[in-house]
Amino acid sequence: MKRICLLGAAIASLFIIGATTALASAPHAVTKATKKKSKPAGTKLTCSLAFSLQVPADDTTVTQGATTGNHAGAVTCPTKGVGKGVEADSFTTDDAGDLVGKWQEWFNAGGVYGDYILTPTDNNGPPSATSFAAASYTGTFTIKNGTGVDAKATGEGTITCTTQDSVHYSCKESGRITLPAATTTTKKS
Repeated sequence: MKRICLLGAAIASLFIIGATTALASAPHAVTKATKKKSKPAGTKLTCSLAFSLQVPADDTTVTQGATTGNHAGAVTCPTKGVGKGVEADSFTTDDAGDLVGKWQEWFNAGGVYGDYILTPTDNNGPPSATSFAAASYTGTFTIKNGTGVDAKATGEGTITCTTQDSVHYSCKESGRITLPAATTTTKKS
């Protein structure tokens, strides 16, 4: 009787081992991870700029195609809460021919500032209707900080510019601006 019980226990354990092996080798239900599309940080910012090369402090005229200098003019951003303002920048031309500089834009309740780089996109001679001073640029800008309601602003984007005379420029900015969450303070009674 003892042998039959031991034989029954051995057979039962073989069934258990076989069943667990079969379960382990069977394909499990595949769970598909769902990716949530993350929304880029910040508010979409689209602006138009119209500015001019400024007369240097030690000169009496504007020099077309200057390799260093300053621009100033108007900026319009239809983004809610931004609006119209003024823009100023300083630039230098690096060894590759890119315009590299710092910019500032001031609006009713605050302003933003940062860096930019513009690369010439047309290196050919002019068609018969334009001069050698006509140019197009594409590049990027970075928002480093701000003032007023735009304090601690960050962001980045792209910028495209055109000029017919290397003095008057028309540009479009497109990017995102992020402002820190507003904090509230409560008075202690």
